Amino acid sequence: MVSTINKWIVQEYCEAVKDKDGVVLLSMEGLSVEEALGLRNSVRATGASLVMGKKRLVRVALSESGIEFDDAAWEIGNCALLVGDAESAIGASKAIEAFCKPQKTERKITYRAAYFDGSVMPASEAAGIAGMPDKNTLRSMLCGALNGPGRQLAVLLKEVGASTARCLQARADQEDAA
Repeated sequence: MVSTINKWIVQEYCEAVKDKDGVVLLSMEGLSVEEALGLRNSVRATGASLVMGKKRLVRVALSESGIEFDDAAWEIGNCALLVGDAESAIGASKAIEAFCKPQKTERKITYRAAYFDGSVMPASEAAGIAGMPDKNTLRSMLCGALNGPGRQLAVLLKEVGASTARCLQARADQEDAA
């Protein structure tokens, strides 16, 4: 009976990560029920989902889905999966960082590993997902990069005529004074 239940749970985890670009493995230790509920709601608001699970079953499900994390990701502690598309995974990571920021004690949520946009990341790189710009920020950065040189060229071309006019005016003023 237990193995059948475990198979169902593994199947549910496989369905949760199926066709997702952002899968982050987290360690959540010492969260109260209220904190966990608040965290889940803030993650859900970004379009991602946060699923707590047994390490062994999560590992089997990820392995069946083609996602292999190194052994260091499966060490001690509870594990949770943050699952969503790439955009919502970034937003959810930012929500987690906003949740962890006011904590004055030891950090209760740590990043173990991530599968992001087709590549596996260790814990050190997974922690940097929250610092990644989202799609709208990238678009504005791209617009600024494309718009900047054109604007500088227009200012430069305008300045040539303006400086020539100032030189002519200064010469005319010198002749009037003499």
